Amino acid sequence: MESQSLELSCSPQRDYGSLRGLHLYHRSAQSQTTLLSMAVNSEAKVDPQHRGRLQHSEGLDSLQVNVTLSHLQPSDTGLYVWELSYREDSVDQIITSTQKVFLFVERTERSCQCSPSYGPVILIIFTTAALLLLTLIWLAVEKCVKARHHLRPQPPVPIYEEMTRKQQSAGNPQNNHEAASHLEEVNFPVYANPNIRQPQDNYYACPRQLALRA
Repeated sequence: MESQSLELSCSPQRDYGSLRGLHLYHRSAQSQTTLLSMAVNSEAKVDPQHRGRLQHSEGLDSLQVNVTLSHLQPSDTGLYVWELSYREDSVDQIITSTQKVFLFVERTERSCQCSPSYGPVILIIFTTAALLLLTLIWLAVEKCVKARHHLRPQPPVPIYEEMTRKQQSAGNPQNNHEAASHLEEVNFPVYANPNIRQPQDNYYACPRQLALRA
């Protein structure tokens, strides 16, 4: 699991001679990294990328070498292998330890750790968004109400008023006839009808009608 620690240990085999060196390798799918190198009469060397997270016991004279890798990361996933170097009768011998460890570091979901000062800011943002949403809803409702009022149809004329008007028109046929005659006289004057002659007072226009004087 991420952020936890890994403890590795190796017990040298004295049957192969005196221990002259020790290496701890990390083998991943992409590469191999030497995490720790220890040799006689020299300082231990730790990989720079793991320095600060890797701790080890001092010296090769101990019966067991312990290594602790803390604050594990997903990149620490892989196979951890020990390699030991022995010398016996001026002959160097390199042996890979059977103590191999495969590690899989699972990524953990990190919760959002917001600063306390962000609380009022977040509250203001949510309040502003809510007010803006309410304003938009109110404007939309008002627009719909105005559109519905504008498109409202005119009320039809009641049937009983129309029937009353027709009855009044049918009950006064004489008035209707006189009104029609009056309209006809107005629209069609007498001079439009050639059969109707107007009395002529101008005697010069028609001399045949003058009476002979004694």
